Amino acid sequence: MTLHSFPRKVACRTFPLTLKGPTRVWFGSLALESTDNFRELARMFQIELMASRRRKRFAAYLITIKQGKDKSLKTYISRFNKECMTTDDQDENITLTTLLGRVCPQSQFMSELARRTQAMLREFMDQANNFINVEDTRWALTKSIRK
Repeated sequence: MTLHSFPRKVACRTFPLTLKGPTRVWFGSLALESTDNFRELARMFQIELMASRRRKRFAAYLITIKQGKDKSLKTYISRFNKECMTTDDQDENITLTTLLGRVCPQSQFMSELARRTQAMLREFMDQANNFINVEDTRWALTKSIRK
């Protein structure tokens, strides 16, 4: 919510409407008249919520994520992408190398990679998505046959 050209009093009264989740709970727990001005409220806000801030990880953390023998490529890629969003210093070559190195060696996708390994992350992701689509289609077809 952006309030341009409104008196400060209006901006201060509408501030709580912009809060969600834990910040709204924190604000609601403040004692009445616990602060005299907005600057003090902002300082209290920063102190309280800095501890709950999500920390970024080093890119080396991605090495800990691997595709398990019984896990699908879809699950592995999804988890890897989620964890990738929490890391700093993302380098495309390091990300690609990590992804390649943590694919389950016994998986069918690894066999496909052995035939044609991609040199760019985007190409790898396209190859993985194509493989996932084939896996999903095969699963859907075999599921309908069993019924």
